[in-house]
Amino acid sequence: MKTQHLLLFISLFFLAACGEDDEFQAQHNQGKNCLECHGFTSGATLYKKIDGADYAVDDVARGYSLQLRLESGTILTYTKGNGYGNKLYNGDQGAINNFTPQVVDANGKIVNQSSQNSHHVGRLACNRCHTQNGLNGAPGRIVNYDYFGNLAVQTKQQ
Repeated sequence: MKTQHLLLFISLFFLAACGEDDEFQAQHNQGKNCLECHGFTSGATLYKKIDGADYAVDDVARGYSLQLRLESGTILTYTKGNGYGNKLYNGDQGAINNFTPQVVDANGKIVNQSSQNSHHVGRLACNRCHTQNGLNGAPGRIVNYDYFGNLAVQTKQQ
């Protein structure tokens, strides 16, 4: 009987410790190209710094999600990946052509997005271009704030 109570207590502890934003483990190759190792359709890491470092758990944005708004208006929603800030989509790639990536907060508000239909099916390995310094025209990481809006405000103030 004591063993059953102990097991019940341990189970309840772990259930209580799991919150809305808990992933399997904190660190899992944040910032690296997910598709180099994984076979899902698309993967990304969301950051709170445009120049967040690879593997830097403190630089990633937790509590946000990622979605693709397809040219047709269809929304594809990413799920949590392994590791804080990591997101993945594992659906049919056939319907994806031009799309607008959007970062969404816990209340469903779009807090950041790229230019409309600025991405295409060849850009589903998000971290390949959204690196610490940005490649292929990407400004840097995918961030949880309106990067371009903040940049415009900063430019006006100078």
